[in-house]
Amino acid sequence: VTRRGMWLVVVILALVILSGTMLGLGNFARKFQSANSGSTSKTLASDLAVQRIEEIRAYAAYASIVATYNASSEPFTAGVYAGLTRETTAARCTSCPTATNDYITVTVTVSGNDLATPITKTVVIAAF
Repeated sequence: VTRRGMWLVVVILALVILSGTMLGLGNFARKFQSANSGSTSKTLASDLAVQRIEEIRAYAAYASIVATYNASSEPFTAGVYAGLTRETTAARCTSCPTATNDYITVTVTVSGNDLATPITKTVVIAAF
């Protein structure tokens, strides 16, 4: 008994298996790209927050930090940070009993793009 057409069944079966594998690989690549994009936005937002904190730490006039940086907002419209907004708040301790307890709390929040939650960094700067 000859089995004519058996190779056709084998080829069709191989194509079905290959198609399923390719579809799964395509779905994996899409999810990987999405995760990578979100991670990039978080990294850029963190970089912006750290840049502002380091700028404030290096600011020489301690007494004017609050006046200079409190309630400032910067939207970025071009370059690698496009779509992100950086907001800075600075508050001096109001109930400090002595000069040795004098400090300023600085909070930098970066939001925008595809960030699910804003990136927030806080630092306390003591009088120097």
